[in-house]
Amino acid sequence: MTIYLDNMAATPVDPRVAERHRTAMTDNPANAHSSVHSLGVDAQKTIDKASMALISALGCNDGDVTFTPGASAALWLAVEDAIGRVVGRPARIAATEVEHPALLSALRRAEREGRVTLAMIAVDEHGAPKLDAVEQALSRGADLLCTMAANNEIGTITDIPSVAAVARHKGVRHLVDASQAAGRIEMPSVLDADLIVVSGAKAYGPRRAGALLGELSGHASRLAHDVFGSPDAPAAVALAYAMSLRAAERVADERRLAAMRDALQSHLLDAVPGLRVNCSQASRLAGSLHVSTPHLPGEAVVGRLWGQVALSTGAACQSGVPGPSHVLSAMAIPEWAKEGAVRIGIGRFNTEDEVAQAGELIAAALNAAVPARRYA
Repeated sequence: MTIYLDNMAATPVDPRVAERHRTAMTDNPANAHSSVHSLGVDAQKTIDKASMALISALGCNDGDVTFTPGASAALWLAVEDAIGRVVGRPARIAATEVEHPALLSALRRAEREGRVTLAMIAVDEHGAPKLDAVEQALSRGADLLCTMAANNEIGTITDIPSVAAVARHKGVRHLVDASQAAGRIEMPSVLDADLIVVSGAKAYGPRRAGALLGELSGHASRLAHDVFGSPDAPAAVALAYAMSLRAAERVADERRLAAMRDALQSHLLDAVPGLRVNCSQASRLAGSLHVSTPHLPGEAVVGRLWGQVALSTGAACQSGVPGPSHVLSAMAIPEWAKEGAVRIGIGRFNTEDEVAQAGELIAAALNAAVPARRYA
């Protein structure tokens, strides 16, 4: 049986969430836009309740929620919101170089269409935005700043309060992609952003369920209606419930994940000469371990583990793209570290025994020429 350690790409669905989703599907047969009968009104009320539950689970007092068919759709909608807020010129958007590919694709497509002027913000060797680069980009004029609460590849947690302070000082709207962070870290610093994206697929919830929190322009609201169609009440219920479970269980779960990650990291550093840990070890997601081997490409490591341990070299949407990821390319790290990178993501359904077993297998794959020591 394959040990699943790709929880940064997608988390397994919590059985409790799956059951809530199933019940919501049978309890809500109507279209939420069918306001001409009581079942349609009930479906809309279900979505409204899910919005309130999601806001509460994240720690907000209030706010607008737009449910979307995934986080990528929410990121696209945030770009369109910025475009809809300006008249007579392209929207000026600044984004860090390590944003999710879905956001970068939406930005570059809009740039090619002449609807956006894009300023890229450099990051440091840990993948965190450089504050002086943020300051410079916003000083040249910007309508929207795009940052991540936690990086989807290396797990580095962004110093959102410091970045947000610059945005507020410059009067720039702030979008925070909290897809990886929501349900895994404390959210107060993130919640001050103008727009926040969350994902069910990263929080043991439904795969195709996301949300954009924040007030939208009329242009973006109309697009959401026209492109996404009728809202999915069962998916909204399941997403809100998944986040509610994370709010209740996050602290204990993340403490356990961090302990397993640290044990795995220690084992791999002992077993593989020259192994490098990428990201800020002082500020990263509990289940995230991103390493590079000097001995062979990351794709070869993943291939050696086929059918034994499921992990990856980077974002799932970039699978099959040759060369290092855009995240590693933006970081000031050695070329061998970019080529030899492997992303490991431990989740709440992983056990200590299987992580220990995976450690033996991963160590052997990272450096087949050096016998791995027994996992301690």
